[in-house]
Amino acid sequence: MFENSKKLILCATNTSLTAGLWNGTKLQTYAVFSNTDQDYTAFSEYLGQHADTNIYLIVDAVEEDYKLESLPHTTGGARREIVERKLNQFNRNSLYRAAHFINRAADRRKDDNFLFVALSNADFLQGWMDAIQANHAPLVGVYLLPMISQVVVRQMKLMAQHILLCERLSSGLRQTYLHNGRLRMSRLVPMKDVKPNQLAYFYLVEIDKTRLYLLSQRLIAAETPLQMVMPAIDNTYDEIAKSISQEQGLECKAVNILAYAKNVHIASDLIQAHPEFLHMQLLANGNVPDNLAPLTFSKIHNLNNVRRKINIATACVATIGIVLAGFYAWQGKQQKDQLQFITAQTQHQQQQYEEVAKNFPNTPIPSTELKIAAELAQTIKNNNQSPRQLMQVLSKAFEVSPEITLSRIRWTQTNDRELKDEEGSPNSTTSQNNQPVVATNSNPTKLIQVGFVNAEIKGFTGDYRAALNSVNIFVNHLRENPLIDQVVVLQEPVNVSSLANLQGSTTDENATTERPPAIFKLKIILKPTNIEVAS
Repeated sequence: MFENSKKLILCATNTSLTAGLWNGTKLQTYAVFSNTDQDYTAFSEYLGQHADTNIYLIVDAVEEDYKLESLPHTTGGARREIVERKLNQFNRNSLYRAAHFINRAADRRKDDNFLFVALSNADFLQGWMDAIQANHAPLVGVYLLPMISQVVVRQMKLMAQHILLCERLSSGLRQTYLHNGRLRMSRLVPMKDVKPNQLAYFYLVEIDKTRLYLLSQRLIAAETPLQMVMPAIDNTYDEIAKSISQEQGLECKAVNILAYAKNVHIASDLIQAHPEFLHMQLLANGNVPDNLAPLTFSKIHNLNNVRRKINIATACVATIGIVLAGFYAWQGKQQKDQLQFITAQTQHQQQQYEEVAKNFPNTPIPSTELKIAAELAQTIKNNNQSPRQLMQVLSKAFEVSPEITLSRIRWTQTNDRELKDEEGSPNSTTSQNNQPVVATNSNPTKLIQVGFVNAEIKGFTGDYRAALNSVNIFVNHLRENPLIDQVVVLQEPVNVSSLANLQGSTTDENATTERPPAIFKLKIILKPTNIEVAS
């Protein structure tokens, strides 16, 4: 389901193919195949034994092409387009090619420096690629061996600005030129029929050829201090290094490649037999260079990656679902246990009630009627109001109008807003503004407090206008009280109707002694409380 930690790393030369199986960063097994039809079949069977194992193919070939080019600094799609255009310009006929980004120039334009690499002839790879495609093996990529060699220089901390790395591999002598630790050019020379006593001379000749090539390509100048580095597996290379230093005038030093191989977790005896295993181990450690193969060659690997991501997402969703299901199951069990506990408590309480109810005296009244009686009793208790609120309202009004004295007061609770006073009322009841009083629809479930007040003007001297003004002030003060809902003047201190008869004489000396008192009558309705009558 998840990514396989095993990987197949191949190293192909013009004459053979070395295959190694790594588990993580540790080599498990390896095999060597020759470029023959018989070994192509054996390699196909070998791939069948390691199905669905990612394959990394390193190429160590003579037919390699390197071109250094500076491009305008761009990003995104524009960068991909200009790089692809340059690849078609330099290596149109090469199937395996790549643009290796080096760095940005230090000048004002800050152009991007690229090294365009390609295999000018890949016929020797065809048999191996056919076997890989026939087995539908997941090929990750195809890589040049010199691009991994620059990892060796960086990890060994060789700090010279111009380095010529001379590696003796199974395929021959590999000379790689690096500028500031970055690959610029590499050249492979086969070493067939080179005798041990001719090795130093062979190195001298080939290094001189490489130096002339670098001068022709203007990669170095005649006075450039070129440092030659030789990975050594025995003391023979020390003598060769001294000879080259004397003949060519180059700084040449041999480095212990076996000690370095031990640091990168590859056996020394394996490096002595197959030096290319050092580069294969570096790739297994995660030093993957630029891929030369077209995207179509990595289609199966990309599909496997998509499938793996889908599987991971599915596993995550399934895990979350299982966790949530377990949580909800645990929560449901908790609620079920709680419900059973509550049910048991209820049954226990019911049993206790039944035990106690056995000792209750028998009553002839049904329980429903007892409930109604209890509710009525509570309602009566809640409706047990007193005229205190009405008296407090009147007391405040009388304080403002001391010339008015109280003669009579009647207080009652009712749900009828049109309740009449027992003493009777005028045939046409009018308000202060001589407008008819309009009764509102009463709510039979609400009780309101209604008060009837009889009062008169003290020390009335016959000034009816002043009497009416006092009554108006008294009534307005009552209406301003927030506890009062309505105030109705049932009787004025003087009859202001145009139909009333005028009696008496202004010349009558006894008029003042027989003058009637200024009596008026009010109906006061307080705002209802939240008390409801039981139905």
